[in-house]
Amino acid sequence: MMGTPAVALVVALGAAMGAVSAATQATTAAPPAQAGPPAPGAVERGRVLFVRTGCAQCHGREAQGSPTTGPRLGPGGLPFNSFSRYVRVPRQQMPPYTDRVLAEADLSDIYAFVQSRPKPATPRLLQP
Repeated sequence: MMGTPAVALVVALGAAMGAVSAATQATTAAPPAQAGPPAPGAVERGRVLFVRTGCAQCHGREAQGSPTTGPRLGPGGLPFNSFSRYVRVPRQQMPPYTDRVLAEADLSDIYAFVQSRPKPATPRLLQP
């Protein structure tokens, strides 16, 4: 069971992600939305980039997150456009990853990797 500080962190991060301004949205280009599965190789390229770019340092090698360094990422979660905006102009402690640091195609591959992660199992005590 998560303690109150962990719940507060999750709530604060969710609020911050939802509060990205329209001006930020206008300055961030995004690839077309993926209707089906990602392109072949995108998930593996994303896995490599996730580690190489430094995402894994805070979010864990499998994007599982940590209560002290960075939240769990995917699957589901944010649509690509919101994910991209937050990575480019974060609101919390995360450093910004501008398109000079991380190309949009690379960010798309990272998103494919994050979305490919399995959903966390529901603890037996919380199952209906």
